[in-house]
Amino acid sequence: MTIRIGLIGCGLMARAHLPGYQAVSDRAEIVMCCDNNPQLAQDLSAKLDDKPQVVTDWQEVIANTNVDAVDICAPHFLHAPMVLAAAKAGKHVLLEKPMAMNLTEARQMVDATTAAGKIFMVAQNQRYLPEHAHIRDWLNKDAIGRVHAARIDGNQFLSKIYPKGHWLFSKALTGGGVIRTTAIHKIDLLRYFLGEVRRVTALYSTSGLNPGMDSEDIATIALEFENGAIGEAFFTFAAYQNPIPTASGELVILYGTKGMINNINGWHMYSTEVEAYSHAMTALDLPSADYPTSFIHEVYHFLDCVETGQEPLTSGRDNLNTIAVIDAIYQAAETGQTALVQRI
Repeated sequence: MTIRIGLIGCGLMARAHLPGYQAVSDRAEIVMCCDNNPQLAQDLSAKLDDKPQVVTDWQEVIANTNVDAVDICAPHFLHAPMVLAAAKAGKHVLLEKPMAMNLTEARQMVDATTAAGKIFMVAQNQRYLPEHAHIRDWLNKDAIGRVHAARIDGNQFLSKIYPKGHWLFSKALTGGGVIRTTAIHKIDLLRYFLGEVRRVTALYSTSGLNPGMDSEDIATIALEFENGAIGEAFFTFAAYQNPIPTASGELVILYGTKGMINNINGWHMYSTEVEAYSHAMTALDLPSADYPTSFIHEVYHFLDCVETGQEPLTSGRDNLNTIAVIDAIYQAAETGQTALVQRI
């Protein structure tokens, strides 16, 4: 059976998803391209052999009985209404991150898609980078012992990437700045590596370097995990250059009782337990960090889940815990107090 996809939102992230569908044209077909900017929808449709129908009203996609599943790459404030409508119409959903503007919305989306019996997957693409699955395997093999600390870091300059007036600069449309938009990637990845977060402390500010931005573009976060590990995170949308020599431009360091792993100039490990890595920080033989590949694997996994009924690795249900951490970070920053993460 060919899964018929309605693509809602035809900007940057939709273009990132596109190669995944093109690579499996025998399994899936994009039948509708929707964007409130018709040129974006037309441009994306033109890239496909079958020239999908172009529309500007997302509700037309939801209502179309020839659409089996929707891939939502729309602004954050539209995520909940779109997912709720898709569930009501009996569509499977692949949703770009962040899942929701807040945990209340996220819960509603999971309840609706569960009641409809449809697949609901959040596009936390970093879990689908092959290298990250290998790192998790090393952790599960106890190669560096119990992880007792972690560091993550990310640097971007938002106004150098997006034009003035873009919706990403508006808190009303995004639900937050660098925390909800970018830090969420690595926080979700740390959950994948280390398990659930118990409590957080945070500070944030706005640099003034992104004109028109009314939410935070700098944040520092401390996390305590349920397993006792502590974490440190720094993220900014106001970095003139990226100082981190990693393939993704984002830092990960995992400190264990028997060694450590980091991704500086490629993934490296020191381990007192694995002879080949027991003399110094040594390069791990991992798949190349081709970031766009993560989106292809993400699409493959979504199609697998639609075909088999299995729960996605990054299901809406799982991602409730990521959104709970994000909400707790904002609570901590706004109250000046440590915040407990809601248990799901």
